[in-house]
Amino acid sequence: MTQILKWLGGAGLAVMLFGIAGTLGASQAAADSPPAPPATFVGAVLVDGVAPSAGTVVEARIGGASCGVTTVFNSGSQARYTLEIPALDPDQTPNCGTEGASVDFWVGGKKASQTGSWLNYQLNQLDLTVVTPPTPTAPETGTGASDAASTSSWLFAVLGLGVIAFGASGVAVARRTR
Repeated sequence: MTQILKWLGGAGLAVMLFGIAGTLGASQAAADSPPAPPATFVGAVLVDGVAPSAGTVVEARIGGASCGVTTVFNSGSQARYTLEIPALDPDQTPNCGTEGASVDFWVGGKKASQTGSWLNYQLNQLDLTVVTPPTPTAPETGTGASDAASTSSWLFAVLGLGVIAFGASGVAVARRTR
């Protein structure tokens, strides 16, 4: 019986050692596995209705983190871009590349109207357009002609009241002298 217990104890110890070795091997294999593939975005680019020049910077941001940068290239008469956004890697690309994450695009430092969704199992076709808002202008204070007309109207009104008041005082003086 003691020999059977020794044999079972040895077998149990062997099973535990093989289990630990297998776990360590699996974690090492996971660490050595290649990273998830990036999401690839492609499309045309327009800034205020005009194709930007080749070399204009296109940047992808996820949650404010810069997750990829490329430049515009010309293909025929179109300005185009191709941009790979890497999958999440806490050491290399934190806050980037999680499935379904909203991707904002910036062209030449201006935010594009379109946003994408990070998906790395398909080619993401997304044309980008940037519309620069009009520059606000200072309100007009008026032209000299309308200001002069407004001022002259007040001047005539004041003068008219003065004439009436002067005339009324003249009538009052005339009545007293009678």
